[in-house]
Amino acid sequence: MNIYEALNTVSWKKKEYFLWKHNLSVLREVPLTEEEICNKIKSKSLSYMKKWEKTEEYHNLVNIMIESQAGKDLEDIYAVVKEKALTGDEKSIKLLLGLQKQVQAYNKQANKGKQSTNTYDELELE
Repeated sequence: MNIYEALNTVSWKKKEYFLWKHNLSVLREVPLTEEEICNKIKSKSLSYMKKWEKTEEYHNLVNIMIESQAGKDLEDIYAVVKEKALTGDEKSIKLLLGLQKQVQAYNKQANKGKQSTNTYDELELE
């Protein structure tokens, strides 16, 4: 589940606040001010949203967001390490090979999980 799917499980006000707080609104180039977000969620202040930030629900959403961003971070790191490895940097070469090995292991594990969950899809009904 990505962060946008997870945000569909909370109220629209919480969703808008979370998107604003973490600058995830893809349609806006300039972030809203605090006053503008209050107007958008029809609230006089963000005090109850600040209290929500201390809840398990909010922390779970933050964890999902971080996990979603980790994939992009890994991609960026891989590109940098690869570039250095191609110039002959020994540490980068070792790190690149290690990253490739970890990605292969992860993909193998992920494919095993997909195979075990799709057993019913492969059955033919007569």
